[in-house]
Amino acid sequence: MDKTMEDAIKRYLSEHKKQNQDKFSDEVVFTVAPILELESEEAEKPIQTGTKNIIAIIGDRFMNGGFLPVEVLKKNYKQWKNTLHDINHMGTSTGFFLMQTDITYFIGYHTDVKFDAGTKEVSMTLNIEPSTHFANDWEAYVKLCNSAGKIPNVSVTYYAKRNFIHASDLPKNVPWKKEGYGKDDLVPVMTQITPVCVSTVLEGRCNDKDGCGIRNDEMPSELEIELEKKRQEIIRRIKTKQLEFEMEDKNYD
Repeated sequence: MDKTMEDAIKRYLSEHKKQNQDKFSDEVVFTVAPILELESEEAEKPIQTGTKNIIAIIGDRFMNGGFLPVEVLKKNYKQWKNTLHDINHMGTSTGFFLMQTDITYFIGYHTDVKFDAGTKEVSMTLNIEPSTHFANDWEAYVKLCNSAGKIPNVSVTYYAKRNFIHASDLPKNVPWKKEGYGKDDLVPVMTQITPVCVSTVLEGRCNDKDGCGIRNDEMPSELEIELEKKRQEIIRRIKTKQLEFEMEDKNYD
């Protein structure tokens, strides 16, 4: 990675140090073993890799920073555009486990950010930069997960402003009891989030079972989505017409 790219990443990180906001990462925390410096033999070999579709974050859920209302997510979701992507939060790890930021762990950036009001999901396209130091390692891990029938998990890093309300005042159907709160306990509720980064991790707070993760090679285009809707409508009409014919035959008998 040349010095120009390093300087650009450092500026990107410094610009996201917000006053009066707390920084959160939504990775599930495991026991941390001593970190060794590893050299990747594959890092020198150029790779050919496309884009990946990510479901990064879902509204009306508890995250490591507290409860994230879907209205807050909808208001700020476009700010995920052009955020960077790293491995295991190693590019944005200042403050986590006393580790220092290592910009060589950045491997791509995000575009085509979309919000789905029905599922409350924010999706985006991950664009991998093949020349980055750990791009091959990331690609190998994703292929390994695919071979094992697993969906690679992601985790988001963000700054947040929060208020506190009683658990019983949260919207209906919010499972605050499962989070260990009593009805009179104060729950942190995010009122504003500022996106920083998305990471590929072993298990995210919003994991693949919740709907988050690296989903497929490409996000479907609007034309493909429209064609699929029409295809499903044709199938529905055929089934309806077939049922009508069966009912007519039965009446005739």
